[in-house]
Amino acid sequence: MCVDANAGARFAAKQRHLDKTFKFKSQSLQYWNRETGLKRDKNRIARGYSIGISNDYARALEKQGAAFKSAETAYKKYIAGKARGRSFQGGRTKASQRGQLLQLLAAKGGLENRIKKEFGRNMDARYRKRLMQMQTQQVAARQKLGNRPEFGAPVLMPPTDYLSTFINAGISLASAAISNSDIKLKENIEHVGVSPQGYNIYEFNYKGGEVRFRGAMAQDVLKKNPMAVGIDQNHLTVDYSKIDVNMEVV
Repeated sequence: MCVDANAGARFAAKQRHLDKTFKFKSQSLQYWNRETGLKRDKNRIARGYSIGISNDYARALEKQGAAFKSAETAYKKYIAGKARGRSFQGGRTKASQRGQLLQLLAAKGGLENRIKKEFGRNMDARYRKRLMQMQTQQVAARQKLGNRPEFGAPVLMPPTDYLSTFINAGISLASAAISNSDIKLKENIEHVGVSPQGYNIYEFNYKGGEVRFRGAMAQDVLKKNPMAVGIDQNHLTVDYSKIDVNMEVV
């Protein structure tokens, strides 16, 4: 039975690939949710900016209306004073009219200055402030999005390696020539024949292993040729050079 020596490494690589794929999908879903949130934030920020500009313009119109009202009041005073002045004679009345005219001109000048200031410098300052607020909010919203997840470098799959199995099996065979022949270490034992010198031949695999071997049992060899049997760590060993049975991979 051929065993891939890289089976464990290949399984680990597959597991890493699955973990990587799951992590990427999870991060992609989280990024998509944040991206959706960013679109909502952008709409909210743009709507807030538009409302702020509209409010600033309405505020300027309100101040313009108040300026017109003030000018209207000054003009009414001037007209009323001029009407009263017709019923009087003398320099006093003319001086009074000149004073009212100056008040009217001052009110008109104040109206023009307030309108110019409100729709000029003040409006520009408020616009710049609104724009800076919007840009700051957009940057903060973009930072919450974070970076798009990347799948990263591929997980390299180790190649299959059956050659190492045979090499390792050969090493095991060399070691088995002097050890590991105790029946206690083997399982799935099947008697397959007898050697010319009368040694029983078996096929088996070592406990926990999958590779099938053909060889002798130390307990059988002990009965026929005790000189070919030794002990290593409380287990019987067989020196295959002293019997006519070979230890080999099936």
